[in-house]
Amino acid sequence: MPRLVFTAKLENLLAMMRLITEQAQAVGFEEKKINQIQLAAEEVLANVINYAYPDKSGEVEINLTPEPSKQLEIEISDSGIAFNPLDLPEPDISTPMEKRQIGGLGVYLLRKLMDEVRYKREGERNILTFIKKV
Repeated sequence: MPRLVFTAKLENLLAMMRLITEQAQAVGFEEKKINQIQLAAEEVLANVINYAYPDKSGEVEINLTPEPSKQLEIEISDSGIAFNPLDLPEPDISTPMEKRQIGGLGVYLLRKLMDEVRYKREGERNILTFIKKV
């Protein structure tokens, strides 16, 4: 099970995404599903990088549990401010773009693109787990 810890900085996003993409390919996902995994993971990681540590630097941990020909479980955790993205209300996507509130579409995409999404706060850590099935 690959597990890596990165400093939560934008310059590390490419390395984080490469790790996730390699694991998705190893599981055997078709290109469309790899793109969905990439979109969801990039949204989650960008949010951690941009918002988890407003007054200090911190780390983001990525744990991957690949099950070849079955699924990929991605766990992203940080020790930043407590935040459950699944508590956000679903955005009203029928509202014209110019009238929508900023934010919330990333979590909406995460929910729609992944087969399962879970959040828990364990001690001082945010742990977001999402699963994509082949």
